[in-house]
Amino acid sequence: MHTTIIMTTFAVMKEYYILTILVLFALPLSAQKCFVVADIETLSPISDVSVRSKAGVETTDSMGMVCVPEDSKSLVLTHLNYESRLLNISETGDTIFLISKLSSLKEVVVFGKGKSKELPEFLKKPLVSKTDAQLLGTAQGGGFNILGLINYIIPKSWRKTSKKQRAKEQAKDILKNY
Repeated sequence: MHTTIIMTTFAVMKEYYILTILVLFALPLSAQKCFVVADIETLSPISDVSVRSKAGVETTDSMGMVCVPEDSKSLVLTHLNYESRLLNISETGDTIFLISKLSSLKEVVVFGKGKSKELPEFLKKPLVSKTDAQLLGTAQGGGFNILGLINYIIPKSWRKTSKKQRAKEQAKDILKNY
């Protein structure tokens, strides 16, 4: 009877040793590096930043927190309103800062002057054909064309010319003055 108690105790202890060894080996496998992604100007956390690593794509939560496996060598951080950033995971601290894009709009102001009873001809016709609209998956309708209205309202002298157009004009001026 005494030997059976020792044998069962030994069997239970053996299972605990095996379980302890498995847990110790599994701990390094689940090691992750967590950090916060923040705006460099306001120092506020940024949500919904895509963080690509070797393991896959993670997104930051509402507090800007994200965790990636430590075995990843590099990270690519992307967001619609911020410049993309590629960095080594060894260079990261607990916070990664992103620079906002200059083209992101903070505020839009629209002015209108007077009213017209009749729409111009280019606002009456659709921008895309019916088949193109079906291919794009958009419904063809008699919607309002805001870009066409802006093009009609703003005089050509106020519009920004392209770099190519400015270069042509400069070349013409140089040849004319030569």
